[in-house]
Amino acid sequence: MQKKQLWLIGGAVVLVLGGGVGTTVWWQRHQAAQAVQAVATRYTKAFAQRDYAKMAKVVTPTQGYTAKTLIARNQAVFARLGASHINISRLTTTRQSARVYRLRFTARMRTVLGQLPAQHYLATIQRTKGHWRVRWTTKLLLPAMQRQSTLQLTVTPAVRGQIFDRDNEPLAKNGTVTEAGLVPRSLGTGTTQTARLTAIAKAWSTTVAALKQLLGQSWVTKDTFVPVKVVKAPTVLPGAAYQAKDARTYPLGAAAAQLIGYVGPATAADIKANPALTAASVVGKAGLERRYDRQLRGQTGGKLTIVTGKHQHLLLAKDAADGTDLHLTIAATAQRAAYQRLAGKPGSVVTMAPKTGELLTLVSSPSYDPNAFVTGISQADYNRYAKNAQLPFVSRFTQRYAPGSTFKLLTAGIALANGTITTATTKTISGLKWQPNESWGKYFVTRTVAAGRENMTQALVNSDNIWFAQVALQMGQAAYLKGLAPFFATKADLPLTMKAAQLSNSGKLASATLLADTAYGQGQLLLSPIQQAALYSAIANAGTLQQPTLIAGQAGKRTAVLKASAANAVKTALTHVVSDAAGTAHGLQLAGHTIAAKTGTAELKQQQDTAGKTNGFLVAMDADHNTYLTVAMLENAGSDAVVTALKPYLASLY
Repeated sequence: MQKKQLWLIGGAVVLVLGGGVGTTVWWQRHQAAQAVQAVATRYTKAFAQRDYAKMAKVVTPTQGYTAKTLIARNQAVFARLGASHINISRLTTTRQSARVYRLRFTARMRTVLGQLPAQHYLATIQRTKGHWRVRWTTKLLLPAMQRQSTLQLTVTPAVRGQIFDRDNEPLAKNGTVTEAGLVPRSLGTGTTQTARLTAIAKAWSTTVAALKQLLGQSWVTKDTFVPVKVVKAPTVLPGAAYQAKDARTYPLGAAAAQLIGYVGPATAADIKANPALTAASVVGKAGLERRYDRQLRGQTGGKLTIVTGKHQHLLLAKDAADGTDLHLTIAATAQRAAYQRLAGKPGSVVTMAPKTGELLTLVSSPSYDPNAFVTGISQADYNRYAKNAQLPFVSRFTQRYAPGSTFKLLTAGIALANGTITTATTKTISGLKWQPNESWGKYFVTRTVAAGRENMTQALVNSDNIWFAQVALQMGQAAYLKGLAPFFATKADLPLTMKAAQLSNSGKLASATLLADTAYGQGQLLLSPIQQAALYSAIANAGTLQQPTLIAGQAGKRTAVLKASAANAVKTALTHVVSDAAGTAHGLQLAGHTIAAKTGTAELKQQQDTAGKTNGFLVAMDADHNTYLTVAMLENAGSDAVVTALKPYLASLY
């Protein structure tokens, strides 16, 4: 009688007649194949994720390795490769015997030198102590590796692109610096060493303890040069040594630090974010060096080689591609001169060629020396900058401020353009404070000159807040906003981090007091010096607003925002702010030159009639040939201080 058996496979009942032993064998092989496939999948998934601890749980180490040393070897090799984006394909397991399967898979990965050719792996999965395990050998690192093999990486660094000004004067260049250091043998011992270290520490602005810590590093020998810091020039000190070192240098130093930035050694975080970097890489850390790091840095070249005794197996070779130079619109001479005029006080000077939008200066003060950061700044030196209450790392040319009375020139232009006033319109105002009616309560618009009857030019000369507040109220919110809208409709395309210009918190001027205050540059207005230069360019350019540019060859957007007749009338009036003896910018007068200017003092107060800080502003433009437009600002100062500081700088522009 034939024996019958029922088997449940894949949810279906299968009737098997006879063959019981054969079916059992088949079922055992099926289960083994599934278990082997699961192990292969776990191993290759951990391999792709570089999770070597998880990978070690499904392997049997050979060649004298333990789970711990196997993990360490994997970490070392794949770290040297700079391996990332590992993809596994063609994963197969093939039965060799009841206890042995053949594992095959292909891995593709990126390395520090780029994409590695596909690596085809072959290994054994073996049943050991009741479990299926991958039999691990060094060929599972890379197929060409053996037990005694080493992976060698030789790097050919790319030459970093340089940054130049409009006249090809370097702003960031590849040069050499003088590195000061110690050679232990020349320091002597005992009291001699102590005396020499004490003198060196004083000369190099460090401590004896810090020098001893450097000398105590494990790699230091009696004749090792131990670098300490970069110095401007060697100083004869017993025990000190000096050597020239290739390094990035910044000829303008602090005068352009916030703009240009600086480079430094790649950190672990940099390398994690970009596997193409190595510990020897130099990357942009701040400013344009950081913004254009990929372009400037180029691509590192080199070779990845597996060395086994005298045999070398080339994995990957790549030629270095040097970085691309960056050319700016900045004028180095003007940048340096403007920075010097600020004399370390908190402020900014932005100079633009109004016809083209080319930025000639982007100055921020106080500043820092970017050269000190290139080879590694000491913590003490860094703290002197970081803890400075005047914030030397801040780029004041991108920070937003209330522009003060410089904004009156836009109010005047809009009022002329929409017919609210003419150049002949006069207003008679008495006293130093004013309000339209008692509904304003205790709030008044104030001014500093008790002028009587004034037209637009006289109001600009005297910088009369009340005159412009009355004009805005007469114009009304709708007409004023309509006139301002095109000024705020576009923004500059610059490689700088800068918040958008703000007319008010809501974008509207819903209250009468806010409308009045905005007209003379207070209220909730917030504009960076760069944004002010762009808006005021409409007055310089007969009604065309020119957005600024910083990269040579790029063109900024041009927008007609004002009637030419209105813009030209305001520009003519601004020349009287300089030429008239009563003008707030009269101190800018230069023989043989016509300058159009407006000053502003923005008050930073919680409420009226209280003491508070002020920021001083100046906008000045060449009224003869339209070659420059400058916006300057000094924090915690009045506009008179800005006029005094900037006059020699403006003279240098002719």
